[in-house]
Amino acid sequence: MVKKGMLLELLDELRKLQEKGSEFTAKEVAESVGYSVSSINKYFNEKLKGEYIVKVSRSLWKCNGINKLSNDEFFRLMSQSLNTQSKSPDEIFSEQLMKRSHDAFTLALEVYNRPTLGNRVEAFTIMMVNAWELMLKSELANREGASSIFKEGDFSISIREAMCKLMESSDNVAKNLETLIDLRDHAIHLLIPELQPQLSRLFQATVLNYQKRYKAIMGNSPLAGQSVGLLSLIVDGCEPEVAVIKETYGELTATQVKNFLGKFTEMARECDSDEFSISVDYKLALTKKSSESDLSLSLSDGGEKAIIIRETKDPDITHPYHQNTAIAEINLRQKIVKITSYSFQAVVKKNKTQKTKRSNYHYELDGRHRYSEAFIEWFVNNLNQKNWLDGALKSHRNRRKKA
Repeated sequence: MVKKGMLLELLDELRKLQEKGSEFTAKEVAESVGYSVSSINKYFNEKLKGEYIVKVSRSLWKCNGINKLSNDEFFRLMSQSLNTQSKSPDEIFSEQLMKRSHDAFTLALEVYNRPTLGNRVEAFTIMMVNAWELMLKSELANREGASSIFKEGDFSISIREAMCKLMESSDNVAKNLETLIDLRDHAIHLLIPELQPQLSRLFQATVLNYQKRYKAIMGNSPLAGQSVGLLSLIVDGCEPEVAVIKETYGELTATQVKNFLGKFTEMARECDSDEFSISVDYKLALTKKSSESDLSLSLSDGGEKAIIIRETKDPDITHPYHQNTAIAEINLRQKIVKITSYSFQAVVKKNKTQKTKRSNYHYELDGRHRYSEAFIEWFVNNLNQKNWLDGALKSHRNRRKKA
């Protein structure tokens, strides 16, 4: 039977190589982890080739999907013993719960990153609590057996009961999750857009806490193979005015919002931890390109003459569309031609929309491209011009041929 310690070293090495995008030889990997070259070649050719690593030349390999494998999945795949590949009913049940937890986590992030969805804050809260509940129950089922998450009458235990078995109540991670559960159970009406800047700090901590625990259990990141830009949830903004909340939602909601903000601020101060609530700090950086700065300052002899040239803006508001939502919106507004991802990219490349990281049309954040309402209008209006789209497509085809 292959020792799990050595297999884990091999898996860690392959994960690092995939993250770097490096090409490698079997000899290099063997020297790094302590295996013989023949063993590595056997693993590569018989176990991993095709689905998780690919051959790019006679001796060079490249990882393609290894980060999607959890530690246990990798162990079973690489094991030469049939006995180690069989799983107990409790293990199967635990894995099913973890898979559902992962699906709920991914869906929560996708919903939150969909700016056109009005109730995305509410939906995120519900799905994120569900993701945590399934993960904690998976832990219990794996550690104590599937029966540990059920009580009389075949009812499963609550998320709070699972937390009591796995977390200390004084733990900041537990306090963060408890606050999220309270919002879901008792204050769903408080999940209004005006509270998003404050709630996003709580949400961001929740997501990072989940990612850390998931990786500790499974060995790989829950977002392996997906855009890490999905993890960025922080939305900056001022504390909402209670008077405005009162006018929009009524006196009762306004009072409850005020009480929640007071309690949340006090709790964040007491915990003083990014595991409970992520702090929002401005960082000023000097750059030769003023277009790349969030905040521009000027110096003058008199302090009153110093002015803010450009203020920090929320990209969720200024540039709410990612590529897929932008394409959907463009097709919704016109019936001249159906825009696809190919034709969309053709227009973007032809007009050098992404040349500047931050412009009136385009905003790049964490490697993800976002587009503004002005860009959508510009795109739709130009479709009325004869040969405008054809010219972009022709230019794109020529560019790809040269590449």
